[in-house]
Amino acid sequence: MTTAPCLLVITLLAAGVAPTRAEPASTNRLLDELEARLVQDPASLRLGAEYRQLVIEAGRYDRSIKLFERLSKDPRGGSNRFLNLALANVDKVPVSGVIRQALLGRDAIDAATRAIAIEPTDIAYLIRGLVNLFYDRAIFHRTDKGVADLEEARRLAAAHPHMPHVARIFAALGDGYWRLNRPDKAREVWREGLAGFPDAESLRVRLNARDDQLAGIVEHALDADVRVDTTLRELFPDLTRSAAKLLP
Repeated sequence: MTTAPCLLVITLLAAGVAPTRAEPASTNRLLDELEARLVQDPASLRLGAEYRQLVIEAGRYDRSIKLFERLSKDPRGGSNRFLNLALANVDKVPVSGVIRQALLGRDAIDAATRAIAIEPTDIAYLIRGLVNLFYDRAIFHRTDKGVADLEEARRLAAAHPHMPHVARIFAALGDGYWRLNRPDKAREVWREGLAGFPDAESLRVRLNARDDQLAGIVEHALDADVRVDTTLRELFPDLTRSAAKLLP
């Protein structure tokens, strides 16, 4: 991530209002319950998303990463065990220092790569592509790799072009082209996305912005200190978000 989020994310829709934080005992009980369910169903992205939003609310990031590291060793989890792990690492990025952010991003990329090796889905490529976009400073120049991942995500998403998360692919891919100093290509991608998702505010904002405004919009979207929406609510719209976030 910048030293870039639905993952993902990979970043990503409307803002919500953060609820009052639960009492520690209540939070621990809920975390325990969700962890027990995840142990029984390590392939569940939905359970993983619900659990991670509670983790964000409680600030228990290391607990989440340790859980998903352990579950990543359970073959019942298939590729999703590594996607849950990748997103757990992404969740900790905005509350970490620069060096730790780099390590978390590396671990998120590694986990997404392992997921892709098992099952190359558009969601997996979206997550890895988004994380790659955040690495474009100092010794890291991974924007081109992020664009390649997001192009593959767009290709795979053609099998279900109206799924809500596909709008996020177009937004992120355009951001990548913008960072590669290809503004015409960026706008072409955003226009294509808006044609398929006319209510996607993230795409409309980009297309309505002047070039000088777009620089700030893309920079904010790929700012590691800004929390990425990892709720996966595009896949599971019934999930209640536990933290306020904006998609890039």
